[in-house]
Amino acid sequence: METVRTAITMVLVLAGIIVCGIGVYGVFKFRYAANRMHAAAVNDTLGIGLCLLGLAVSAPDWGTALKMLLVIVFLWIASPVASHMVLRLEIETNEERDKYMTVHGLTAEGEKEENER
Repeated sequence: METVRTAITMVLVLAGIIVCGIGVYGVFKFRYAANRMHAAAVNDTLGIGLCLLGLAVSAPDWGTALKMLLVIVFLWIASPVASHMVLRLEIETNEERDKYMTVHGLTAEGEKEENER
């Protein structure tokens, strides 16, 4: 049984390391902020999640495994939201964004005014 747990841990951690490596490559390879943020968000949620899941499988007790699973859930909630907010800041402040992306005409203030109507 211990050999099976070790094999599952190795596969999950290796998959997580591969996803993290691809994500890091994407962060440095892509030219635009939106593409970089997508690569970073996938890197966080999937890569680190797989590594932590592998470690949770090999945890010595259920309490430690549960803590690792809660960290995965927190990362799945927090990372995409943080990436979205950073990308939104990029879209709002980059004056040259029209060269490489299509953005709707409303700014954050315009959206607030439209929602208040």
